[in-house]
Amino acid sequence: MAMSDTPFALPPIPLMTAEKARDTARAYQALAEHLHEVGSRLEAGRLERQAQWWLTYSIALAQTKGDA
Repeated sequence: MAMSDTPFALPPIPLMTAEKARDTARAYQALAEHLHEVGSRLEAGRLERQAQWWLTYSIALAQTKGDA
């Protein structure tokens, strides 16, 4: 069965480099720390979760050994 035969299949998300994903995680973490300092703890928590997701994604990308 080809991908075009499945009506609900979505195209794969384009991959980026592991370094770019890591840098994105660092940016989210820095913003989360700033928001925590100014008292926006709810938003800081959300951004910390985003940072963790991007860090995990960067590790997964690093394990693909440049297949992207």
